[in-house]
Amino acid sequence: MASQILIEPPREVRLKRKLNELELSWPDGLTTRLSCLMLRKSCACSHCTQAKRTGRLSLIDADVKVERVELSGVSGLQFFFSDGHYRGLYPWAFLRELSERVS
Repeated sequence: MASQILIEPPREVRLKRKLNELELSWPDGLTTRLSCLMLRKSCACSHCTQAKRTGRLSLIDADVKVERVELSGVSGLQFFFSDGHYRGLYPWAFLRELSERVS
């Protein structure tokens, strides 16, 4: 699983509120933009994972925004979404995996 691989953190993380996206600049030169909706849909917290596994419908507003971003120790980021969700932690390896999917 890629999320367990040690990945160097991005050189820069920018929350672009007007564009509703997160911009990540990685040490190898890759710069990616992840939409707030993609980040919210990709949440891997226990609640979201259980909902996906049991086939429960999750209603996520297409206009969901990231209101705040915090470092989660040295291993990744925690997002606070406009729909009140904040439980998911996003390790650097997971963010890199998402970045490679959109690049």
